[in-house]
Amino acid sequence: MINTKKFSTTEKRTKKSVFSDSFGVCFLLIFIILLIYSGEYLSNPNILPIKYIKVEGKLSRLSQTELKDTVENNIRGGFFHLNANEVRLALLDIPWVREVSIKRIWPDSLKVIVFEQEASARWGDSGLLNLSGEYFSPDVSSIPNDLPVLFGPVNSEVKLLETFKIIQDALQSLPFRLDVVSVTLNKRRSWSFNLSNGVKVVLGRYAFEDRFDRFIKFIPSFFPDQINDINSIDLRYSNGLSVFWKNKFSISSN
Repeated sequence: MINTKKFSTTEKRTKKSVFSDSFGVCFLLIFIILLIYSGEYLSNPNILPIKYIKVEGKLSRLSQTELKDTVENNIRGGFFHLNANEVRLALLDIPWVREVSIKRIWPDSLKVIVFEQEASARWGDSGLLNLSGEYFSPDVSSIPNDLPVLFGPVNSEVKLLETFKIIQDALQSLPFRLDVVSVTLNKRRSWSFNLSNGVKVVLGRYAFEDRFDRFIKFIPSFFPDQINDINSIDLRYSNGLSVFWKNKFSISSN
């Protein structure tokens, strides 16, 4: 005798299993189709174009309009395809730009933070040095006129800036006001600097610290009555110096 009840239960289970398998296959196919479609949709560079650009930063030499135009001119693709590094490099080509940070904001915005160069000195007649002694060359019309001028061989920028700071800091310790307007390291590696009152100080190639200390100890004896009558001071001696006056006479001290 055939157990019809058992057969009916088995048949129901088989139909349920076939339905579950069919549903799983259909769901998988739909998922794959959606995945492919989404991939093709998002691969379109024109999807979700950048509509809003916000430029931020403490700017004194740079124009927000110029920066924004540079960003707009270098945007390629939409939100997902934007090459942020390409935009960053384009901004870094602007001489007064030191660093750039770019952030995408969903779904269609770009936030650009610009860090401006801070000039610490002029480098000869060709450009500027920032606070780290790095060279940059902006348009001549944008170069400040009140910066000290440093002259030296290529790759001596950091050394010149450090030496300028040493000289300037030492002058600030004097009981009167003197400033450095230029520092020179020539091809023979000889040091000299010019003061704001026109006096040229020559230190030479050797014993920079000893000779400069000698100058700091010596200069108060000529201030304020005679300092403006001095043309130059030469410290290229073991223990002494020479003073050259504007009236062509000179004196030596040992």
